[in-house]
Amino acid sequence: MTHDARLTRERNFHNERFGAVEERKEDSFYFAVKSAVDAYWRLVRAACLEREVLEYGCSNGMSSIGLARSAKRITGIDISDVAIQQATDTAVSRGIDNVAFQVDNAEDMKLPSAGFDVVFGSGILHHLILEKSLREIRRVLRPGGKAFFFEPLGHNPVINLYRNRTPAARTVDEHPLVKSDFEIVRKYFSKCDLEFFGLATLVSIPFRRHPLGTAVRATGEQIDNLLLKIPGVRWQAWIVIMTLEA
Repeated sequence: MTHDARLTRERNFHNERFGAVEERKEDSFYFAVKSAVDAYWRLVRAACLEREVLEYGCSNGMSSIGLARSAKRITGIDISDVAIQQATDTAVSRGIDNVAFQVDNAEDMKLPSAGFDVVFGSGILHHLILEKSLREIRRVLRPGGKAFFFEPLGHNPVINLYRNRTPAARTVDEHPLVKSDFEIVRKYFSKCDLEFFGLATLVSIPFRRHPLGTAVRATGEQIDNLLLKIPGVRWQAWIVIMTLEA
C-alpha cells in the first residue's frame, strides 16, 4: 500500500510538471553546473554510438530523440503517462523510427534482461528505492554494459536548507544521494567512477541573467577544480556524475 502510494505521488507530480507551460524556478539553477551538464552529455553521446540504449526516466523524450541519429535503437521509460505521450507524439511528428517510449515502473521494468548496452538517466535515481532500481538497471544491462547518471547529492547544509524551504518543488519521497548510497551502487556494478560538480559555482546562480554571470561561473569552476579534488570536500558538491560498468 505504501509502495503504491509512493508511485502514485511520483506519477502525479511528474504528470503535473510535464503538463505545465512555465519553466520551474529550480530548472534555472542548472546554470551553475553547466560544466556538469556538458560532461554528462559528452559521456552519454560517446557511449550510445551504434548501441542499444535505455533512457531511464525519459521525461518528454527529447534526450532520446536527440540521440536517435547516432544510436542503433533507444527505448525510453517514464512513470509519467503525460511525458510518454509527449515523447511518442514528438518522435512520430519527426519521423524517427528507432526510438520507442513506454510507461513503466523503473523499479520493476517490463523490459527483457540483458537487452541494452547502455543505460542513462538524469535526476532519476534519487526518486527511487536504490536497491530495487540498481538491481533492475544491472538486470537489463548486458555484461560489460555501461550506465551513466546525473544526480544531486545530499550533504551540503546550504543546499539542504533551500530544499527544506521549498518542499513544493519536489515530492516527499525524493532523497538526494549520500555517501552510504554508493555502497549499494558498488554492490551491483564492478566499476563506479564519480565526478563532482557545483560548489563554488553555486555563487553564480544570482548572476545567471547578468552579463557577468558566465564570468562568475567560470571563476567558480576554476575554484571547484581544486576544491572538488579534496576527499573531504567533494561530497559537499551539488551534483555527481556516475559512470557504472556491469
